[in-house]
Amino acid sequence: MNINELWQRHKGLVDEMRAITAAPAGEDLSPDQEADLGALEGKVVKLEKRIAAQEFADARDLAARGTPLNGPAPSRPELRVFAHAATPAPDGFDGAVLTAQDGSRVPVLEARHKLADFAPTEQRGPSMSFGGFLKPLTFGASTAAEQRAMAEAQLGTGGAMVPLPIAAGIIDLLRAKCVAFQAGARTIPMTSQTLRFAQTTRYPAGSWRGENQPIAEDQPAFTQQSLYAHTWALLTKVSRELIEDGTNTDAVLRDIFAKTAALALDQAILFGTGPDTPTGIANVPGIQTVSMGPNGGKFVGWAPVLDAVLGLEGANAGNVTAMVAAPRTARALYGLTDVQQQPLHPPPRVANIPILVTTSVGTAETQGTSNASSSIILGDFTEVYVGLRTALQISVLNERYADTGTIGFVSWMRADVLLARPAAMARITGITG
Repeated sequence: MNINELWQRHKGLVDEMRAITAAPAGEDLSPDQEADLGALEGKVVKLEKRIAAQEFADARDLAARGTPLNGPAPSRPELRVFAHAATPAPDGFDGAVLTAQDGSRVPVLEARHKLADFAPTEQRGPSMSFGGFLKPLTFGASTAAEQRAMAEAQLGTGGAMVPLPIAAGIIDLLRAKCVAFQAGARTIPMTSQTLRFAQTTRYPAGSWRGENQPIAEDQPAFTQQSLYAHTWALLTKVSRELIEDGTNTDAVLRDIFAKTAALALDQAILFGTGPDTPTGIANVPGIQTVSMGPNGGKFVGWAPVLDAVLGLEGANAGNVTAMVAAPRTARALYGLTDVQQQPLHPPPRVANIPILVTTSVGTAETQGTSNASSSIILGDFTEVYVGLRTALQISVLNERYADTGTIGFVSWMRADVLLARPAAMARITGITG
């Protein structure tokens, strides 16, 4: 089979997997379906290895016939998406795009991009507010606009899906409050539970040769990574009067969800431990590390930061976009003084690296005898990809708190973290003050 036939076969297997998992919301797969899905996944993995080997063989064959090489090999790993399991990039999108083998374009959003811009054109513009959506969800639709919103909500036993324009606005607010995105982390909108990538971890190296001398042979290395939508949830109780009559219900509820979810997502991006949560930067093997000592230590100068930057530069990590620290650590850095008690300004190499502060960085880490340590996460945050499900779900608990006149809302966020190049990130550990 040639490469096109292999990709066609791959598409057929993926379509079979989608057909199995397309069960109605709230229904589990049967044991037979689970077994079929596992068998298909095994076939997909084997086929992807065969495709990778065939693509390399094809490229080597072309090179042997004298096809010119267009510039040097990339210095960074590249991600290639396996399937179109994300929101497609709209025409005119000016950010990075990952191209799937089926030709679909998967957008990678920077902080300046808005997920709301990805809503279908006919759904953009003025729409029902979040608070306005909760009212008919709780008490039933009474207007034409509320009836349309409920029709889009896909009501079921598990709750209701928030219409895309409302959900996108909430997610954009969450992203704006999330320090990791301010540092440069990028968003991949996901429309399914899993988004799988091929990653080139090593590029083949050629060599200069004399006339009639053998051509150097080398092999690339490939791996696979996945974004898997882990679940975070928040239960919020609201009075019936606020839902029915509150003038600022929308702003209050949006702010509660966005701030709480942003703090949780920051913690997951930076320090998530898996397996039920995303695996964060600090726990990904292969990142650069600098220690403040066996039992931790306080900053007396900028040397630890310079050492971390040195490690990043040695790995050709690219631009250091930010340092993320706990408020206590930031205060220590801002308060550094020289022997004459004058402010100790950062060296030129690190002076322009933003210091971003979040309480998602804890101060109770253990290092040696210290159980009050903290960390700094720094590096090229553009290598950090955060998969966010574009579908937000709200469950209403009407009866649970009826005796107090309150209504419970459970909001669900689903996300994961993928570090494209671990060596592009660093962690300074054991900061005790």
